[in-house]
This record gives sequence, structure tokens and C-alpha cells, in this order.
Amino acid sequence: MHDMIFWGVLISLVFTELSGVSPGGIIVPAYFALYLYDPWRVALTLGLSLVCVGVVRLLSRFMILYGRRRLAVYLLVGILLKFLLGEAYAGGPFALPNLSLSIGYVIPGLLGRDVERQGIVPTFAALGIVCCLLLLLRAALAG
Repeated sequence: MHDMIFWGVLISLVFTELSGVSPGGIIVPAYFALYLYDPWRVALTLGLSLVCVGVVRLLSRFMILYGRRRLAVYLLVGILLKFLLGEAYAGGPFALPNLSLSIGYVIPGLLGRDVERQGIVPTFAALGIVCCLLLLLRAALAG
């Protein structure tokens, strides 16, 4: 696991420098590559990142959000959304435990921030490319 995070940070950094498009931050693709076996987590994390964008845009109508403050709000909104989703689906006869499991706590916020800055298609495409590169590297190192 640690080696995938190392390679994920390295490949994300190189990809961002060469293309000018961030794949959601330098740590996000590494975690996505680790969880690609669980499509629910991947889909939920992508969805939460989009909800983060909407919530932060709404909050920015009432608050002055820029720089570090905006990043901090993205992270806090992502953490809060994950917590609320986990609480909403944790109990009862229709409990769906997988819905409470997005990838990490800060990943939706980091990804949402890049989606707002670059757009959905470039960010998600860059994320997909870097994840594919990481999977190819994992296969090459394993074999």
C-alpha cells in the first residue's frame, strides 16, 4: 500500500507538471487506485466531490471564500457530507453500509476543489489516466 501511495504521488506530480491538469490533487489518484476494486466507493466519492462543489458555491454567496479558507471549507464540507451520509444509512431495516464508505475523509473535498477550478471532464479524465498508469505500474511491479 505504501508503495502505491508513493508512486501515486510521484506520477500525479509528473502528470500535473506535464499536462497542466491536476487529477484531483497529488494524493487522490493513489487512493482511487487502491480502491478501484470497489466501484461503490469510487462512484460515491466522485458524487460527494460534486456535491462539495455545489455546497461550497452556495456558501460562497454568503461568505468570503478564497485561498486557504476555500480549501478548508472544501475539506470540512467533504468530511461533513461523509459523516451525514454514514449516519443516514447506518441503521434501520434498509441499511446500506457501503453507501457510508467513500474513499477517505478529505478526498471528496480535494477532488471537488479541482473540479471547481478545472471542470468536471478535465479533472475526472486526468484522474482516470493517472489511475490507469498506477494500475499498469502495479501490474509491472508484481509480475
